[in-house]
Amino acid sequence: MPKRALTSTHPNESEDADCPAGLYAGFRAVALAAPHAPAMIGHDGATSSYATLLEAVDAAAEHLTARLGDGEVLGLAADDPFTFVSVYLAAAKLGIVTVLLDSALSAGELERSAVKYDLAWLAVDRQSEPVPGAFELRPTGDAARQQRQEAGTGYADDDFVVHCTSGSTGEPKGIVMSQAAITARVRFWGAELELSSADVVLCALPLAHCHGIDVLTLPTLLTGATVVFARGRHLTARGLARTIEQHGVTLMSGLPVMYQMLTGARGVPAASLSTLRTVISGSAPLAVSTQRQFLERYGIPLRQVYGLSEIGVICFDKAYAGGGSIGRPIAGVEFRLEPVPTGPGNETLYELYVRGPALARGYYRDPGATAEMFEDGWLRTRDFVQVEPDGWFVRGRQSNFINVAGNKVGPLEVEAALRECPGVREGSVVGIPDPETTERIAALIVTDQDFELGAVRRHLGERLLSYQLPQRYEITSALPRTPLGKIDYAAVKRLMHTDKGKSQ
Repeated sequence: MPKRALTSTHPNESEDADCPAGLYAGFRAVALAAPHAPAMIGHDGATSSYATLLEAVDAAAEHLTARLGDGEVLGLAADDPFTFVSVYLAAAKLGIVTVLLDSALSAGELERSAVKYDLAWLAVDRQSEPVPGAFELRPTGDAARQQRQEAGTGYADDDFVVHCTSGSTGEPKGIVMSQAAITARVRFWGAELELSSADVVLCALPLAHCHGIDVLTLPTLLTGATVVFARGRHLTARGLARTIEQHGVTLMSGLPVMYQMLTGARGVPAASLSTLRTVISGSAPLAVSTQRQFLERYGIPLRQVYGLSEIGVICFDKAYAGGGSIGRPIAGVEFRLEPVPTGPGNETLYELYVRGPALARGYYRDPGATAEMFEDGWLRTRDFVQVEPDGWFVRGRQSNFINVAGNKVGPLEVEAALRECPGVREGSVVGIPDPETTERIAALIVTDQDFELGAVRRHLGERLLSYQLPQRYEITSALPRTPLGKIDYAAVKRLMHTDKGKSQ
């Protein structure tokens, strides 16, 4: 393949497609067409109809109108899904800028977020006499108020939602998006999934994250389907299978750790997943072995999706190439492939650039980070992809490369090889300072009873180049994770610097 920039050829489809005028209008049309259809099943198993949810959305809009002043920004930190969705769609109806926050944040963390994002109010679950959809509006503290008085806010007229990154690989940032961008990503992804009102979609991810709200919940509700909520952090394999079977789930999308549980668990019959038509893994790299084992055990292809919160879903392995493929870009995403130096296997790699109507405008009050990622209307993913006829493969990320004596090592490739080693359940790879070679590769691994370090070293030696091999191994009972469930690389680095744990 020639080393030149490649661009997409499929149409954007954003100009003439039939698009509802905003998220609230789209949801209201669905709710009025089928008011008694089940919209949501909450953590407690209670079912809410579309009519009930629409009533709660309109009531939330009245509450917000009565309390919020002109231009005031809302922080949404509700745990109950019915409450979260009600307030979210109410804010969409009113055009209120809303920052999505993890409901597990402490009071101090919420106040720091209030200062960072110029929040005037926080919407949280009502503690006294809790009722589905009921919420409390709490004014933010003096520091946030003083910040707004002195500097105002940095939001544009068409800004709507801010997604807060986890900070697992760096400083947390606020991704600012318009309602038109959210509507576009929801519409394109819903069409890609071929969702219908007969579908039942499982959401076991936080709604404050793009995967939970944009990839799962909103496409479901704007199609007239049913979304079932579960607390992913507390699910066991049996609990997950029981939820799927009980509610007749037809589509689920989650992190690889969910599928690792299902493939490794005993006592979960394949029949319990028989209602599923589409199973998707995203938000973190999926081990090829997990993908293969899931298909062998349950008879259902486990497809991988790839995207960034800055633009939503980018690629989807819809045709199921498997083998770790992320598929190809979905409709509505334009791409550009810029060639980069040849990888270790002499394959041609490309840095992926994307753009489209679902793209965010940048990071809140962070022009430096915005300039690094947003370039002339394109989003620099910083990811390197290998392009094959049946699908693409992510081979590394520019910002995460480890410099080993001048050799650039992609942690994703080393982690993928680690996951295939006997006795290794999962692993995380980071670079740690080394005065002689710039950096050393350190691996934090979760093992099982079959683990033997010599066998792991031999396995990696057959699959990686010498400078790609970890020089340090530490064993842990569980990898540190963000609230979403992604590996927290910043925490891994801190752990490896402390020299704690069982080092080998």
